[in-house]
Amino acid sequence: METPLQETRTSAFVAEFITNSGHFLLLNALSEISLMGWWDYLTYPGHYLIIAAMLIQAAYLSRRTAHHFWGNFIGAAMYTLVDFPLEGWEFFGEPNHLVLWAFAGAIAVLQGLRFHGFPQAFRWIVPLESLVRIGMFIALYVALKLKSENLAVTWDNITNFTQLSHHQFLVEALLLIGLFVGLQTLQVMVQRRQLQETALVLQNLARWGLGTYAVDAAMNDPRQLRFQRRERTFVFMDVRGFTQWCEQTSPDEVAATLNQYYQTVEPAATSFQPLRVSLTADEVMAIYPTVEQGVGGAMAMQEAAQRVLSPLGLGAGCAVHSGTAIEGLFGGEDSRTYTAIGDVVNTAKRLESSTPAGEITISRSVFEALGGGDRLRVKSRSPIAAKGKTEPLTAWQLLGWQP
Repeated sequence: METPLQETRTSAFVAEFITNSGHFLLLNALSEISLMGWWDYLTYPGHYLIIAAMLIQAAYLSRRTAHHFWGNFIGAAMYTLVDFPLEGWEFFGEPNHLVLWAFAGAIAVLQGLRFHGFPQAFRWIVPLESLVRIGMFIALYVALKLKSENLAVTWDNITNFTQLSHHQFLVEALLLIGLFVGLQTLQVMVQRRQLQETALVLQNLARWGLGTYAVDAAMNDPRQLRFQRRERTFVFMDVRGFTQWCEQTSPDEVAATLNQYYQTVEPAATSFQPLRVSLTADEVMAIYPTVEQGVGGAMAMQEAAQRVLSPLGLGAGCAVHSGTAIEGLFGGEDSRTYTAIGDVVNTAKRLESSTPAGEITISRSVFEALGGGDRLRVKSRSPIAAKGKTEPLTAWQLLGWQP
């Protein structure tokens, strides 16, 4: 799941284009327009090749699995492969084409080091990347200056350019600005990483307390956590004879067993995508959006519990019931939790309390929702007298289920 601090596919593409892949395209376009004018620029097909090449490069580099060394050559390579057959070796006689390849290589090396070679060195590589991009601007400016004055691209002409005081000031000022921009970019990156790490820790803590469904809903659409009536399936499981066993066992062993029980049963429950799993003493409660998920979760939980409890001579009773519940965030100002309340919850707990160790009880609503005897192997239980119910509850022992 993407959090607000994580980039979406679209935002990653836009960020890559603006901060890296689109630099040559935009700067080259401005230099060409200043020489040719808007009409000639827009009607020359080769410029659209650059646009396409840079967009494809940005699309690739915005992927999380992108290789940033080779990826930074995509734009230059595509443009060259298409334009070179038309222009021949004259293609490399254009100063802007040389600038494209030179700075594509420089950025490729730096990003290859930052993302793949020495990620820990990003604190000095990021400012260097900014200086290289400013250098590309300066190089295109020099190329434009030479081209506008019909001067050849020679070392003498380039050094003559930098000897002029106003050009020297321009170059030095731009490099200084590039360094400052790089340092600011680095600061933003460090702060963003710290925020993402903090958000991940808080998200994990919140999920342990509220459950994955509530945290995801709070981050994507908080309206889902308003009090609502929903059809839900509830699974309760409780260890039989646990209190008596605890009295005869050392606290360290009790804690270790209970932790192992949680660590075994909870993954079994979550494998069927519950909305919430809560652990209280030796009781596990899971809330599922469908009956099928609830029954699948209950069977997986019971199987997992037996692996832990059977060697100790213990077992857990489990029950599944479905119906309408009111769910949302319950609590006060300082402490809230996502849960569900209603008669369906109480009934599920009553059914679990009457279930022997190692067995699963299902209610009439679950039995009917799964097609009765057509898909279920069950054994009738004696009617269960439940507190608050005028009539005994009809229930079955679940022996098997064909999804």
